[in-house]
Amino acid sequence: MSGLHRCIVMAPMHNEQSNVEAFVRRLAGTAADGWELVVVDDGSSDETVDRLTECAAKVNSEQLAIRLVTLSRNFGHQRAIIAGLEVALRRAEETEIDRIAVIDADLQDRPEHLQELLDACASVDVAYAVRASRGESLLFRITAGAFYRVLAHWARSPVPANAGTFSVMNTRAAEAILNNVDENVFFPGLRSWIGFNQTAVPLDRDGRADGNSRVGLKGLIRLAVGALFGYSKLPLRLMVLISAGSLLLSLIAVITMTVLKLAGLVAVEGIALVVVLLFFNLSVLAIFLTILAYMVGRNPSPVQARGLYVIGSERCLN
Repeated sequence: MSGLHRCIVMAPMHNEQSNVEAFVRRLAGTAADGWELVVVDDGSSDETVDRLTECAAKVNSEQLAIRLVTLSRNFGHQRAIIAGLEVALRRAEETEIDRIAVIDADLQDRPEHLQELLDACASVDVAYAVRASRGESLLFRITAGAFYRVLAHWARSPVPANAGTFSVMNTRAAEAILNNVDENVFFPGLRSWIGFNQTAVPLDRDGRADGNSRVGLKGLIRLAVGALFGYSKLPLRLMVLISAGSLLLSLIAVITMTVLKLAGLVAVEGIALVVVLLFFNLSVLAIFLTILAYMVGRNPSPVQARGLYVIGSERCLN
């Protein structure tokens, strides 16, 4: 079965020295002749590159060629994926390989499952893994589930629940992703947004091999915020609801105060009227700002000229 597909595997790495050896060994055991691994080192501060170089010397290059792309600094996981996808697409065109796989190197996604995704991708443009079971903590599973439910309900284009980075695509899909990337990169959302023929493959997901997240809480929050603002209508809807609710309450307060004043039941003080009118004006202003935000969102600006990342070097390791 493994000889039926040739593939370029792209894996971003950041401080993965404890996982490199196992990742390369397991991938080499899965790879067919003619596979290539493109590793993007996202500014690692440990011995990730040294360990990868040592592993590459032990791998048959005819079966699995290993190419190292080093970014000039740490740009973040999502941008490292885009950098690697760019190099992988170029290598696919040079080697006439029409399938590109994206997988993290922390071994939560099993390299052995690549063949299942390749089989599923044989008749479609994109095959992505959907987590049938998760090996993370209960808190992470709850928060991740809530995040994906929000995206599934509010996203401008459907973002499948529990679909992460792990996927295989043809060169047409990879090129479409690279042509439409924006500053707030969220790879699963962008992959879904491009459309084409896609299929989900339920796969089990293990816990992190060394137990330490490379993204961290701050990075996860930044990713979630970027995904919600870049691929979801939720922030705009919240603005509309809060503004409309505030305006409605202000109108009710004005009408109530007017009726009570005319009926002689309550002596309305000046400060109360000022406060109500202030809320009314702020609500109207918020509605106009919401309309403006909607209009700007309909015409997104292109990626800034400085780009999303800087590649420091690229070399073949075996």
